[in-house]
Amino acid sequence: TASQQKDLPVYTQALLGYAFALAHKEDKVAAILQSLQEKAVKGDDGSIHWERPEKPEASQPFYYQPRAPSAEVEMTSYVLLAYLTRRPTPSQDDLAVSTKIVSWLIKQQNPPGGFSSTQDTVVARQASTLYGAFLFTKNTADTTVALKSGGNNVREFHVDNTNRLLLQCHALPNVPGEYAPVVTGESCIYLQTTLRYNVLPRPEDAPFALTVSTIPDTCVGVKAHKEFDIAVNVSYTGKRPASNMAIVNIKIVSGFAPNKPSVNKLKNQAPIQRVDVTTDSVQLYLEKLTNATVQISFTVERSIEIQNQRPAYVKVYDYYDDESAVVAYNAPCSTANGGNA
Repeated sequence: TASQQKDLPVYTQALLGYAFALAHKEDKVAAILQSLQEKAVKGDDGSIHWERPEKPEASQPFYYQPRAPSAEVEMTSYVLLAYLTRRPTPSQDDLAVSTKIVSWLIKQQNPPGGFSSTQDTVVARQASTLYGAFLFTKNTADTTVALKSGGNNVREFHVDNTNRLLLQCHALPNVPGEYAPVVTGESCIYLQTTLRYNVLPRPEDAPFALTVSTIPDTCVGVKAHKEFDIAVNVSYTGKRPASNMAIVNIKIVSGFAPNKPSVNKLKNQAPIQRVDVTTDSVQLYLEKLTNATVQISFTVERSIEIQNQRPAYVKVYDYYDDESAVVAYNAPCSTANGGNA
């Protein structure tokens, strides 16, 4: 019933709204969207999105706009799909609400075009693409974006029919600095700024216990120069009985590469569901983590001799939440700190 649907979790309502829209159950779509509107989070900029009631609070203030957790992106995208899939066609009011949703959604997008995870990226890209299809016109009015700093033009971007799908980039000459875009024209454009930097990991109150060691842990014998094992112990220490799907990303120290046969053995180890291997990392997808410690180990082999090796990092994080733990380790024979003793 409508009253029962109103009491459902936001994520479930978002899924049902899209499912009913696909099934052309317009009366049910209208009821669910009305309920979702009452639960919407409205931003000062006019944007709207949806959150879980139990969303974890940020541990500290940000100097930038933090990206939302994967679950928020996914459920908001399903609501957008529900609005855009209504029959016979979305009304002008539906499109007006959709614009407010997209205004929030694009702020969560990373520089390569994805979002927090594979799952929310698929849904968000589908929803934003459908929104773009409704706004598409064959003849785009010429639009100019003048990037200014201190009253001077830093760069001008021109968008017209010939380059509307072309990504245009420009490196800011001075960082930090103050920049302001001035837009003239009538077409819809997407403008994004990207700042990249490296920071050392710092201890955080994360709901994961993570330890990393090497075997051997000191530079003993000739073999330690050529290969060693990485041993990772991880468990969940949060308030729930178990975590959501967890990702363990293990970066390999420079000059070494994973021994694939030893890594492939992890595919048969519970609760590991998937293993991705590259030349410099091993990424494990775990169905969930509990307070029981999961022990993971595999061998890495030297591919090239490197002087002054720096530490590499192992990170475990929740697939749906911005919760993570990071630990550094080094090769047993590293000259940087004498190994992991």
